[in-house]
Amino acid sequence: MDGPVQRGERGLQPADPGVRAESASAERILLSLQIQPWTQFALLAATVGVMVTAQIYGDSALTPAAFAGFGFILAGAIAIGILARLRPRTHTAWIALVPLAALVGIPLIRNDAVDVVDGIGFMMVFPLVWLGAAFSLPAVVVGIVLAGAIPLMPAIGAGRVPDSAPEWIAFGVFLTFAALIALSAFATGHQLRREVASREAALAASRAASEAQERLSAILRAVSEATKDAVLVFGPDGRVLTANDSAQRLAHLAGTDLTGHAAPGGRTIFSADRRTPLLPSAEAISALARSGEVRGRIAWLGEADQVAVSYSARPIFRAGEPLGTVLIAHDVTDLVEAIEVRDRFLDAVNHELRTPLTVLMGETELARDEEVTPRVAARLERVDSAAQRLFATVEHLLSAYRHSVRALSHTTSVALAVGDVIERQSGLAQESGVSVVFTDHGAETTSVDARSLGGIVEELLRNAVLCSPRGATVSVETRREGDCPTIELTDSGVGMSDTERRRAFDRFYRTDFARQQALPGVGLGLSIARNLADANGVSIELEPASTGGTCARLTLPPAIAPVDATA
Repeated sequence: MDGPVQRGERGLQPADPGVRAESASAERILLSLQIQPWTQFALLAATVGVMVTAQIYGDSALTPAAFAGFGFILAGAIAIGILARLRPRTHTAWIALVPLAALVGIPLIRNDAVDVVDGIGFMMVFPLVWLGAAFSLPAVVVGIVLAGAIPLMPAIGAGRVPDSAPEWIAFGVFLTFAALIALSAFATGHQLRREVASREAALAASRAASEAQERLSAILRAVSEATKDAVLVFGPDGRVLTANDSAQRLAHLAGTDLTGHAAPGGRTIFSADRRTPLLPSAEAISALARSGEVRGRIAWLGEADQVAVSYSARPIFRAGEPLGTVLIAHDVTDLVEAIEVRDRFLDAVNHELRTPLTVLMGETELARDEEVTPRVAARLERVDSAAQRLFATVEHLLSAYRHSVRALSHTTSVALAVGDVIERQSGLAQESGVSVVFTDHGAETTSVDARSLGGIVEELLRNAVLCSPRGATVSVETRREGDCPTIELTDSGVGMSDTERRRAFDRFYRTDFARQQALPGVGLGLSIARNLADANGVSIELEPASTGGTCARLTLPPAIAPVDATA
């Protein structure tokens, strides 16, 4: 197995990279302290100065013992100078002999020079500090003993045992000083090595993490470029961190350069109704980083040749801290256009089937009110029953189709959606001799998709027009109350009783006025409107109107601001 190992919960495992790096760093620092020549060079310079001074100002010439001590120190300087050039990496513990030899040489020089240079014994500081900082504790202990014996060397050199109190006091003082110096150097060196090694290990771990991050970024870039989907990553401040080529292409089409600044053409990002503008901002994207996940939203990019994209966004968290947001968009133009073709077809089928069936049921109901033979009445009953079954089948199909379309949640301009319905129902209003007046008081947007909202309003408006007398006016008003947009449709008809308002949304229910006036329909319109409203979180209430008719009030859910802004 490569590298050192450590025993963990699952047996032998590779040692932690940080531990290995710290250990290697400590060994490297220790080796540098052992092979550094400067302490020995400084001691050599001090020794030369002492010997020259002693030779000039001393009473007698230096003895061979002093020159032997100088030889120990000079040889150590030469040896450590050579080792500093060779830089050996193993078996360096023997280098402790150099400072230990110096501790032997210092008292030999001291014996001849102490009368001229007082305090020469404190030259022991050089080798003691070196021993304490760079070598093992046994070597340090030997050095302390040699340094402590310096005051006793004259007696030992004279061949006698030290017998005076001053000699033993000097020995104790020197030994204490030597121990304090060596051990403090040992502790300081050990701590220094640990701190430097720890910092180097942390730096190595940081470099490794940075390299791993760069590798991961390269992988993510390769993955993002391998897909045709647009991939954008925003930071917590809403600014773009990375975007693939597909994202750049869509951003150019949308009129933004992905730096938060609009391109010269301006932003051209719209909701699913292709007209409600969506204005992305760094603040809104930053808010999304703190909110929940968003899936399957639809937006249109561009003005002339628009492109539809389905986008999803998901915030990125680490230990509860928002790191940013990833947004993925997929070009669904062909799919959406195919759905719109289907929708137009179903709208045409709806009109072409409902209109003749409504006429057929109305004429049948009128014919049944006349005096006819029982045989004819039975035939009229069968015709009316078949027509109603066919009408109910058409309504059920259209209702199911509207529910399936509702699955795509959008941000929709309330005023635009209501205006489209009024335009589509203008023919019915003209035929009925009824005026439709629309006023928008700033309803802004809702999270209901345009087609579902249009289906609800269309059923209510159609009912209001049919129930109003010729020359009457149907008022449609949109406004915003708090966070929720509202729509009010008020007719000028005969109104409804409490019971009729309570049962108005029941399937196949028709008021007495509708039956008496033979109004087209079989009582499914308001039921369909209620089903669509319930499926989209829309509230419908029927109230008496001040004009004598009925007021239908819709309360819509608000648009989700962070989602809109990330389009």
